[in-house]
Amino acid sequence: MEKIAIAGGSGLIGQALIPVLQAAGYDAFTLRRPYSVEALSGVTAIINLAGENLSAGRWTIERKKKIIDSRVNSLATLHALVSQKSSTVKTLISASAVGYYGSVTNDHIYSETDPAGNDFLAEVCREWESAADSFEPLGIRVVKVRIGVVLSEKGGALPKMMMPLKFGVSVPLGSGKQWLPWIDIDDLVRVFLHLLQHAELSGPFNAVAPNPLTNSDFMKLLAKQKHRLFIPIGVPAFLLKVMLGEMAIVTLEGSRVSAEKLIKSGFEFQVTKPQISSALSALNWPVSQ
Repeated sequence: MEKIAIAGGSGLIGQALIPVLQAAGYDAFTLRRPYSVEALSGVTAIINLAGENLSAGRWTIERKKKIIDSRVNSLATLHALVSQKSSTVKTLISASAVGYYGSVTNDHIYSETDPAGNDFLAEVCREWESAADSFEPLGIRVVKVRIGVVLSEKGGALPKMMMPLKFGVSVPLGSGKQWLPWIDIDDLVRVFLHLLQHAELSGPFNAVAPNPLTNSDFMKLLAKQKHRLFIPIGVPAFLLKVMLGEMAIVTLEGSRVSAEKLIKSGFEFQVTKPQISSALSALNWPVSQ
């Protein structure tokens, strides 16, 4: 039975991923800090999900440094460990984000061949992926998963997007025209399993559903599923900027991101745009009826 170590396995994605890997026949476990050679004994693959929560607070200079360092330093520690002659690690699958392309709203559909953007999130992803790439000279297969907005009732962006529903309404954020490159949590963990099982796959992969929605369209779906009133007048951008500071760009901008490379690799999504309504209705919404 192959041993799979999950760095950052106690988070939203890790807790959904571990039982799926175990059901597929892997000995999957959360890699606890401080990381050690002993903890990696017999491990053939590391899935790296470690990193400071982007939305845990305003992006001050100190928090920006913590956000980047938490990602880069975790991988640097793992790199030092797998550099040991006794290491059995053959694969690193490291999380990244579609923020790699920058927080922009336009008609372009971003693929893995597009360059990185030039804002803070793009900087985070560039450094994150560069740290992952440092494993390649060790003869380790490196896969980088550029994750979109994860839909799960247990955490992530979705509960925050639902907050206005508690007051009986659903509203878009800002113009509502920004794209939402989303992915259902169950599909996301299947992406990691797929990339783990196919040793021929390497490099970056966009983990997003093949049918993006605008923020406005998504908020309409939420309103319909919870029988709430949809008001097309968005939350003013200036108000979000006052509340969130620089972090408001995450809510006000969004790109269309291609899933074509992942699909061509043989992955099949269970939840795409035609199925999203039923998927949303199946979630255990923390909103009173």
